Amino acid sequence: MVEVQVTEQGTFEFLVDKMDVVIAALGMGFSIAMVVVVVVAAIKLGWKFWPWILVAGFLAFMFA
Repeated sequence: MVEVQVTEQGTFEFLVDKMDVVIAALGMGFSIAMVVVVVVAAIKLGWKFWPWILVAGFLAFMFA
């Protein structure tokens, strides 16, 4: 949640909840990790299985 306040000097002050920043950082980290997992799994298992790995990664991303 972001709150905007006007100070006595007439300037704007933005107040950001620190937990929102942490949650956003965790979400971005999870998204990057999912891409890395799909690429590494596709390389290890072979390119024959990459569509199934992509579907599994997409489902994990949607359920998390």
